[in-house]
Amino acid sequence: MSSFADDIKSPFKTGNSIGQLMVINVSVFLILVTFQFILTISGFPPEQSTSVFHNIVSWIAVPLNFKELLYKPWTLLTYMFVHYSLWHIFGNMLMLFVFGKIFQEYASSKRVLAVYIYGGLIGAVLALATYHIIPTFQQHAPADFMVGASAGVMAVVLASATLVPDYILHLFILGPVRLKYIALFVVVMDLIGVTYFANAGGHISHLGGALFGYIFVMQMKQGKDLSSGFNNLLYKLKKFFSRKPKIKVVHKRSISDEEYNLKRKIRQEEIDEILDKISSSGYESLTKKEKEILFKASNESK
Repeated sequence: MSSFADDIKSPFKTGNSIGQLMVINVSVFLILVTFQFILTISGFPPEQSTSVFHNIVSWIAVPLNFKELLYKPWTLLTYMFVHYSLWHIFGNMLMLFVFGKIFQEYASSKRVLAVYIYGGLIGAVLALATYHIIPTFQQHAPADFMVGASAGVMAVVLASATLVPDYILHLFILGPVRLKYIALFVVVMDLIGVTYFANAGGHISHLGGALFGYIFVMQMKQGKDLSSGFNNLLYKLKKFFSRKPKIKVVHKRSISDEEYNLKRKIRQEEIDEILDKISSSGYESLTKKEKEILFKASNESK
């Protein structure tokens, strides 16, 4: 029976990007909530407690000011793992889990992570640029910095909806709804938020993330993987920081070369048949087993 610590470590051992992102987001949220609780019970006046908490968060939240950003460039990355509200993180993690699973099924786990990070970065940059180009938004800024995973999550949502627009989700009360309509709804809601200055910076960052998710899949359909550079960097970092084994382990195949080559040939023919089926009838015509074979082959080729 696995322990709680093992469950937390599991996504990092198995390479489950969705699990990794959820663990980091929830961990940061719990740390901030615990710190805020300690400040509350320590007897600090509410104003002082809020000020101390605000100052600490400002070091991991992205500032809506380019000059301040020059001193805190890491916040472009850290902000997308910070949440204040329980409902904020619950909504983001729910959407990440649902849409991330879909995107992971049709693309790969590594691409989920890249889309989330790139979407968050582009969302933050777009929000910063908008606040400096259009001064009107500065007057309606709810805070001098921005937090939340929403831009990264929106990138995953639009990537999923662009890749498999007719995929059906069964929603509570509404029933079956296609992904393209869910994506359209959340984009329209963000446009309305910008129009009425309701947390305009946040909604602009959402739209930036959504735009990247759309572009990512459109490029992927043309054979261009925008996540390759990101994943190569992660691979090199992991290789650099991983411990080198003291003993060289040599793995030997238990079958002959002829048997091995025959199995490879049969597997390739099976994959070719699946690809031909996609060309003639579309991806949705595949069985669950055929999708699993294609997914495994895609991961092995990376």
